[in-house]
Amino acid sequence: MTNSLETKCAPLFASAGYSIQSDAPIVVAYQFKSPENMGHIIRLASNFGCSKVIFIGNELSVRHNKVKKVAGAAAGQVQWLFCAQDSWINHIPSDYTIVALETTENSENIISSTLPKKMALVLGNEIQGLSGEMLAQCTHFYHIPMIGTIKSMNVSHACSVALYEWLRQNLQSEK
Repeated sequence: MTNSLETKCAPLFASAGYSIQSDAPIVVAYQFKSPENMGHIIRLASNFGCSKVIFIGNELSVRHNKVKKVAGAAAGQVQWLFCAQDSWINHIPSDYTIVALETTENSENIISSTLPKKMALVLGNEIQGLSGEMLAQCTHFYHIPMIGTIKSMNVSHACSVALYEWLRQNLQSEK
C-alpha cells in the first residue's frame, strides 16, 4: 500500500531552505508488530515533514484499518509502504545516510552528535530491536541517553526524540 501526498510541513521546510523531496528524513520501521506503533510512526513522520515511512515486514499480517485509525489524517499526508527485507533499501535515495536508532557498542549519543542532513532513520522491532543483518546496512548508530532506572522507551517515543533532534540541528544550521 502506498499513499503519496506532499506533507503539510512543506512550507516550514521551504522557509528553512529545504526541499521536502530531497532533504526530508525517511523513517524505516523494521518488523513492527503493533498497528498502534505503526500509526504513531506515520503520524510522527507527517508531523516532522518526513518524505516517507517504510515498513519492513509482512503486510498481510497488518491490520490496516487500525494503523489508519491511529495515524488519523497523517495516513493521507505522508507516503508509507511495506517492503520485504531484501528490497527496502531500493526505496532510499543513494545520497541518504542510513542510520540506526539502537544502543550498540559503538553507538553515539544522539544529542551530542551531528545527524546527517539526508537521513534514513532505521527503527527496530518493539521487542527485539534491529537484527544484525539490518545493523550491517547502517553506517551510523545513535542512542538516546537515559538517566532513569528504565533504559528503554517506546519505539514511537524514541522516533519522536530522534526526529526532533534532526529538525533542531538542521533548522538551527540554516540561521
